[in-house]
Amino acid sequence: MPVSVQSTEQWIPTSAADRELVLRELDAILASYHFRGSRRYPALLRYVVSAALEGRCSGLKERTLGVQVFGREPGYDTSADPVVRFSASEVRKRIAQFYHENGHRAGIQIELPLGSYLPEFLQHAPGQSVVEVRQEPAEKAVPKTDVRSRWRRTLPTLLALLAVFAGGTFLGRHHLSPAPKQNARALDELWDPALQTTRPVIIVLGTTHPDKMPPESAQTSFNDSVTRPYHHVSVSTAFALAHLASVLQQKGRGYEVKEAPATSLTDIRSRSVILVGASNNDWTMRLIQPLRLHFLFGSDGVGRIEDTANPRQTDWVLDNTRPHSSVVADYAIVARFHDPTIEGTVMVIAGIGPYGTEAAGEFVQSPQALEQLARMMPSGWENKNIEVVLKSNIIGGQAGPPVLLSAITW
Repeated sequence: MPVSVQSTEQWIPTSAADRELVLRELDAILASYHFRGSRRYPALLRYVVSAALEGRCSGLKERTLGVQVFGREPGYDTSADPVVRFSASEVRKRIAQFYHENGHRAGIQIELPLGSYLPEFLQHAPGQSVVEVRQEPAEKAVPKTDVRSRWRRTLPTLLALLAVFAGGTFLGRHHLSPAPKQNARALDELWDPALQTTRPVIIVLGTTHPDKMPPESAQTSFNDSVTRPYHHVSVSTAFALAHLASVLQQKGRGYEVKEAPATSLTDIRSRSVILVGASNNDWTMRLIQPLRLHFLFGSDGVGRIEDTANPRQTDWVLDNTRPHSSVVADYAIVARFHDPTIEGTVMVIAGIGPYGTEAAGEFVQSPQALEQLARMMPSGWENKNIEVVLKSNIIGGQAGPPVLLSAITW
């Protein structure tokens, strides 16, 4: 349970000793598993912290960061290429996860406030041992009282994601860092068996209808904020799609994106199929149901992952009737299997709720996560059907990095 500490205050490092303290804290963050498997996110965080310490704050603008950190051309279109915004969002999420797990050992905290690329340095009273997810100041915070407001503020990002639907090449070139050479094998072992056909891969998205989005508050149930399958892509699904597009672009594979309600058996037969989402994707629910690990959504509002070989496993549960603000974890399945109905390979990227889906999308593109999976799998796993269960801690309203809980092959 996060602890609110009254002595936390913004701090401006002025001396060489102060700056050294910040740099040591930065090194500790970047050495954590949240960052060390990536090149992009550490580069952004190190750049903005160094710039702030050196007084180069005026240069912490989206376009400047795109050029200086990510090698974009000076005149690049920031609306069509939101690499800085995506990366900053991931940095904020991973910093929150780091402090959630480690507390504030050095008495200071580094944050990247929402809506800004200028980092903040917070100081805690000596001797305090704190685990806290700090809320943004009111003037920088994004209101959380209305789900529709979330769509309005994320509209530029979602418009950029529409390029995925149009061409199938947009997000792969910049959303996440390319796989390091030492981890590329694990990425290949997961993906290559799913990409055997020459036809374009088809990604089938669980979709929602904006009219089904009720106002959200601290008392809004989690189920109320996760809407039913109609015609709209959620933010979490969009981020999962971004990860998938990145992998397919790295693999040089074309792909097609369709909404689940508009997808027929003819569309997916004899194709490599990726299913995104569970409760809002009937194809996921239909094709994964015969497997050992599958989803169950009861009339009581509780969603769960069931392991038919281990009925005593009851921890992988999300109670959709609980207030949205009280949900602290989501669970997901990543699966790859041959399905006789469609006569092709199916991959499932799906959470009980939206945060699980987002984390599953990150998992299948993360070299570090896939290397961990490869180490626990038996020899030859790349040629077998697999199912993986993941957990994502929800911190400050965002999905934390995927945590591998279980994996099976057959």
